[in-house]
Formats: sequence, C-alpha cells, structure tokens
Amino acid sequence: MNRTVLSISHFDPSGATGLAADLKCFQTFRCYGTAAVTAVAPGNTSSLQGLHPVPMEIVGQQIEAVASDMPVHAVKIGTLVNAATVQIVASLLPALSLTGLVVADPVLRASTGEPLLDGPGLAAFKKEILPLATVVTPSARDAEALTGVPVTDAGSAREAARILESLGARQVVLTSIAPEAGRALDLWYDGTTFHLFDAPRIPTRNRLGIGSTFSAILAALLVKGSPAGEAVDRAKKYVAKAVQHPFVLGKGLGPLNHTVPM
Repeated sequence: MNRTVLSISHFDPSGATGLAADLKCFQTFRCYGTAAVTAVAPGNTSSLQGLHPVPMEIVGQQIEAVASDMPVHAVKIGTLVNAATVQIVASLLPALSLTGLVVADPVLRASTGEPLLDGPGLAAFKKEILPLATVVTPSARDAEALTGVPVTDAGSAREAARILESLGARQVVLTSIAPEAGRALDLWYDGTTFHLFDAPRIPTRNRLGIGSTFSAILAALLVKGSPAGEAVDRAKKYVAKAVQHPFVLGKGLGPLNHTVPM
C-alpha cells in the first residue's frame, strides 16, 4: 500500500457513492485513500434528500492539509457542486503539484436523478478541470451534457470522446453507451485510437454508485502502474463482479460490494 490517492467529492451517508465508495475501492486495491469533502449529501438508496456544499475555502484547506503532509500520487475528482469549488480545485492541483495523475469523473446527477453540479459549475468544469484530466470518465448521459452530442451508440460516443479530448482531457473513457441494447458498452479513447469494451449487461438492482466505483478503481490501477487499456478492462470486470452480490441493502437501488475479491 505504497500509493496514496486523494478523492475530492461528496459524502454520502449510505456509503454507496462519493467518498465512501472511493475509499473502500482504494483499500480493496491496496492504495491509501485520503479525502476532501466538497458537500454533504444526505441520502440513501432511494433518493438524495439534500445537497449542502462545503465552503470553497474549507475544500481548499482539506486538499492543502493532505498535500502538505504526505505524497499524493493520484487525484480522483468526483462531485464538485458549483463553480467556486471547481475553481479552487483547479487552482490548487497545479499549485500543489498534484496533476501527475488526475482521474475526473464528471458527476452531474445522482444515480437517483437529482442534480449534483449546477450550470456555472458545468461550464467551469469544462474550462478548468478537463485540461487537468489524465482521464475523464463520463457516462453517456454526462458526456451529452458536456459536449452537446446525444450518445446513443458507438459512433456518437466516438464523436463525444473527440470533443472531450479537444477540450483538454488526455484520455476519455465513456461508459454506459446504449444501455437499452442489453450490452455494457464502454469506449476508451487514448487520443489516437478508439477501443470498445463490450460485455453482457447484468440485470441487477445493485447499481448505485457504479460511476464512482469504476473511476476510483481506474485511478487505483493506474497509480499502481497498470497500462491504461488493462486498467479500463479490469475496472469494468470488477464492477461486473461488484454488482452481483447476494446481500440486499436499502429500499431503492442497491449499493455495490466494494470489497469483492478480484
């Protein structure tokens, strides 16, 4: 456990998404997880019942506290809530030399549908965070919000990925393409070549926090030296295992098992 990852995201008391999910994933993949809370999001498996942003100064203080005391080998960005938080994160990462490996998961809405990033925040994310991203990992729905391209198949996913790369992201992993087709399709664009990852879609209610889990595992694998294509493949396979656990929790979308052995 000689790699440290800093997750910058919201706190979800159900433990299914955000920082709680990220920290469990880092532990499972033998990285040391640290965290900066951007918002407290009271919610459960059925709904998000509030979103309370942490003042930008306190978000910055958390990042500085970690970076001043220990090496941070990778940063995973999740929920940023608003433009002020986007801007403090975007200014501190280069100032503190935390841009070596940045996995940015544009969390625009909760799995239960509620918004997690406002309009000015979305514009700031495109301008300030994408140029810092080693990898950006939007869902098809979030990629459409970022690019204006409705992502409905592999062709439109390629178009959206090109736009995201042109906005500054060095690599793009676009997830959940055409879920109605009964396939789990993800597209990785390394800036030169497109790679499609195809698997059967698993019927399960345990899908709360899939995006957080996928991007956290990707960050952990990359920081430990896995090649990007291998990391995407392993993260995808891990999520497929994590949704297939037998225990039932909550009345809504079930959480993943973040400690399932790989």
